[in-house]
Amino acid sequence: MNMLNFTSKPKNPIALSFDIEDWFTVRNMRELINENEWHNQENRLNIGVDFILEELAKKNIKATFFVLGWIADNYPEVVRRISDQGHEIACHGYNHTPIDLLTPESFKEDLTKALTHLENVTGKKIKGFRAPSFSVTQKTSWALPIMKECGLEYDSSIFVTSHPDYGIQDFPTIQTEVNGMTVLPLKKSPLLLGANIPVCGGGYFRMLPYALTKAALRKDLEKGPALMYFHPWEFDPGQPRVKLPPLKRFRHYVGLNSNREKFVQLLNDFEFTTMENLLRLNRTRTVAEYRFANTPALVPV
Repeated sequence: MNMLNFTSKPKNPIALSFDIEDWFTVRNMRELINENEWHNQENRLNIGVDFILEELAKKNIKATFFVLGWIADNYPEVVRRISDQGHEIACHGYNHTPIDLLTPESFKEDLTKALTHLENVTGKKIKGFRAPSFSVTQKTSWALPIMKECGLEYDSSIFVTSHPDYGIQDFPTIQTEVNGMTVLPLKKSPLLLGANIPVCGGGYFRMLPYALTKAALRKDLEKGPALMYFHPWEFDPGQPRVKLPPLKRFRHYVGLNSNREKFVQLLNDFEFTTMENLLRLNRTRTVAEYRFANTPALVPV
């Protein structure tokens, strides 16, 4: 009888990523804290970043950091510190505006601005992108050709799930080629009796018992690599409490007090890599193709 060995690490790695934004820049705060007021908020970015970098260094783990251009513009020393420690720097847009709130023209402007600041700070070409709030959906798929036009090599903005703000349920759950752009999607993981649960990070990781997350990830990693994401503010339980609507308050604050401990357990239990390295691993694996009905094919110029 085959039994899972829970004492050894799975052979496939998790592509570990962090969306680098401060507590006041997130979508849940958007209606209460305008971008013009960001400079008046308490900057607590280093609290989470320090914790993340220290824990990764202990395990010699390299990860991908999707950084806001606004962060690179205003706190370049934070971005340099991450880059200097050997982590991959990727783009998270300039000011955390979800793509569904932008036009193609304003998205290209936002992306170009963010890439310019990130590349000026790091001195390196930025290869990857993740849209704020995973906001590449059926309606905003026009953004993918623009990413390609701006020189990006991969995108990780699609979540294979159903959610009020994001998600494409029928998108493939493996690396996928979409009109010339490589997409690394986030997805749910299998658990019991055919049930799939989103344990790949964020509020899901904070809310669910770690034993459940671990079991689902191990099962998922039997088939191939997985992706996970976190934010620095998720490791800062002392951040200011804002009076949010009940659902948004739950999403943002659930599990903050126990998240550091669970994250350290995660680092002990699995192997990790960067998004860039995952692309190299996937060169020998089957990849899918997908075409959005409303996305024109790229035409070489």
